[in-house]
Amino acid sequence: MTGITTTDLVKRFDDVTAVDGVDLNVRDGEFLVLVGPSGCGKSTTLRLLAGLESPTEGAVEIADSDVTDTPPGDRDVAMVFQSYALYPHMTARENMTFGVRTATDFGSGEVDDRVAEAAAILDIEDLLDRTPAALSGGEQQRVAIGRALVRDPEVFLMDEPLSNLDAKLRVQMRAELAELHAELQTTTLYVTHDQVEAMTLGDRVAVMYDGELQQVAPPQRLYDAPDTRFVAEFIGSPGMNTVEATLERRGDDAVATWGSNQLTLPSAGRVADRVDGRAVLGVRPEDLRQERDGPLRMEITVTEPLGDSLLTRGTVGGAEMEVSLPARSPVGVGDAVSLAADPERLHLFDPESGEALYHSSTELDATEAEPLLADGSPERR
Repeated sequence: MTGITTTDLVKRFDDVTAVDGVDLNVRDGEFLVLVGPSGCGKSTTLRLLAGLESPTEGAVEIADSDVTDTPPGDRDVAMVFQSYALYPHMTARENMTFGVRTATDFGSGEVDDRVAEAAAILDIEDLLDRTPAALSGGEQQRVAIGRALVRDPEVFLMDEPLSNLDAKLRVQMRAELAELHAELQTTTLYVTHDQVEAMTLGDRVAVMYDGELQQVAPPQRLYDAPDTRFVAEFIGSPGMNTVEATLERRGDDAVATWGSNQLTLPSAGRVADRVDGRAVLGVRPEDLRQERDGPLRMEITVTEPLGDSLLTRGTVGGAEMEVSLPARSPVGVGDAVSLAADPERLHLFDPESGEALYHSSTELDATEAEPLLADGSPERR
């Protein structure tokens, strides 16, 4: 079993706390993505796991062994860096084998076999005698990954390895990384600031903000039932619309009101009873639709044709919101449109703590939905 566990992991740099009490469990063979905005502490967390930084507090376990004070070379991990970190005077082959003979007990023949195997997996067999200057960005990235593969580590640690590639190549390399993990099943922790990358690659995704973990869950769970307002606004492209509203119980349901706009939230009456009439309403752009005599009125200020859809931005009751409309919708800047929301895709968050209070989706099973409806304390997963 080669899992990774951190317990109350803390890293301070003078008076700055970069990592603040992170409890993380990466399962054996899992591809877990750590995502968050710049400066949230995700790369520092990765460096703590690699042994490149020492924790101020807390512990790190790899394969059920405490490695908190173990030197990096003895942790049996391989790290892929954002900058590729290839030696410019060495060929791809030499870069892939550099340090392997001293860091492992592999013989020369076994190292050569491992290079050949990694090159075949990554489709760089014809590039092994070239220096980095003669390789494209994607080819350099493959060599950097190949260097990690040759070591045959227990754990892969990847720090934003695709961020230097152009958009098309990033998409291609994402698919190749997913295929590579499916083949090797090596425990992998992957750091990125790109939430689309996180959603498409991870078996689970851990969202980090201001040094703390916000939620760890499968990608669809993050999207459908975010534990916090931050996760709701960060995950999704664009993120969830949120607006502060008054909340009033009407039978089993509740009505959220801001300006002259109202939305009914099914089965949210208990939430209205306990939040003292205030909550943050959340609805994703794609869960709003144009509808004659809809309960919401939007004044359009920006339109962004995306080919398969038309993203519009505007104000609804004084609040900025985004709506994804069908492509070629006959609307433009300055128009006023009536909107309706999917009643099964509405969310409520605490205006002070930001924690989720309610998700109306009927797609969540009872064990997932009930804690959010019953007491407002969402289960951390």
